Amino acid sequence: MNDDMTRERLGLGLREVEPSPAPLTPVVSLAQSLQQALRGAVYPLTAEQLVWVARENEAPPHVVSLLGTLPRGRFPSVDTVSLALENASV
Repeated sequence: MNDDMTRERLGLGLREVEPSPAPLTPVVSLAQSLQQALRGAVYPLTAEQLVWVARENEAPPHVVSLLGTLPRGRFPSVDTVSLALENASV
């Protein structure tokens, strides 16, 4: 771009290089995060076993931490895990 065009663009309030918008990060629900973190799990599982599976699946730390807050007992499905976590946060 030559200097005349640059001055003209700057005079119009335009930058030489317009910044690109930040990339959008997908919003992932708790249910989706749990599905990914617990893929391959064979139920029923205890909270400790759920944490182990999530770590093996390289789940994000916040998901592993949430699973660590589950009450004692066995969970028959990912849906019951999700429900227990949702009830705990209310």
